[in-house]
Amino acid sequence: MANWTQKLKLQHLKMLVALGEQGNLTQVAKMMNITQPALSKWLTQFEEEVGMPLFERHSKGLRPSEGGKLLLQHAQRLINDMSRSQYEIERFKQGGLVGSLMIGCSPVATDCVAQAILALLKEMPTLHLNIEEKVMTPLLHDLLSGVVDVVVGRVGGRALELPLNYRVLYTEPVCFVARPDHPLASMPRLSWADLATWRWIVWPTGTPIRQSIDNALVDNGVMLPENTIESASMNVTSNLLQSSDMISILSLRLAQHYAEHRQLTILNLPRIEQKGSVGVFWRKSEVPSLALTRFLHYLAE
Repeated sequence: MANWTQKLKLQHLKMLVALGEQGNLTQVAKMMNITQPALSKWLTQFEEEVGMPLFERHSKGLRPSEGGKLLLQHAQRLINDMSRSQYEIERFKQGGLVGSLMIGCSPVATDCVAQAILALLKEMPTLHLNIEEKVMTPLLHDLLSGVVDVVVGRVGGRALELPLNYRVLYTEPVCFVARPDHPLASMPRLSWADLATWRWIVWPTGTPIRQSIDNALVDNGVMLPENTIESASMNVTSNLLQSSDMISILSLRLAQHYAEHRQLTILNLPRIEQKGSVGVFWRKSEVPSLALTRFLHYLAE
């Protein structure tokens, strides 16, 4: 088996990733400051060495093959690792302690992540942290490609099919929320029909918490209102709720946090039996760093 990896340089990895993103030989050639024929020749030779097509050619350009997607995932991770290595070496040369941790966090897990970070920084005060907040689908993609080291968020769906380690941190129900002086807030008991006339803010389709509420609707024979707003931003959702008569669905833990600060109130809807688990994900293919190991420890406390 030919060891084509020995011939790869960082520039080659960047070209592959750029081709995957742009899908156009001419544009990538300009980006990489080489000629289009030279890039095309290199790609053809490289595919021959790998032993399979990495891109499908079509009228509008290039599209990664299934094997190409796998290679691009690894290429992006290597580029990210090299970039981080450069950063940490510069810190070391300037007298700083080496160490960094890139954390991906979904909105439902911000409180437990914040507590774990505070504990971690007491133990490792010079640790460099980078925190991204998104919904789970792009976060898991970032984890696989090496953009982040660990992801904390809802467990379920496609996440369990990926080559990742995971650990459930806690399980909780979901609930409806609104501003404290919302007309529904003073009602001692609500039915699903009481919610139908109000505009809902829901999490994007495919997210675990959206699946929970969709299942609850099916269980109760209720249709999702047509005039819903899909939002993946907890900040935007919170501001909309506090400034309007809209209602939304949150995990109980997050809803209680907003209720304690009198920003939102939990509506008295009959209990939603659907529950969701929050967990932590990290790559199987790597030995966890000391920073990641300690972060996992504090998350579990």
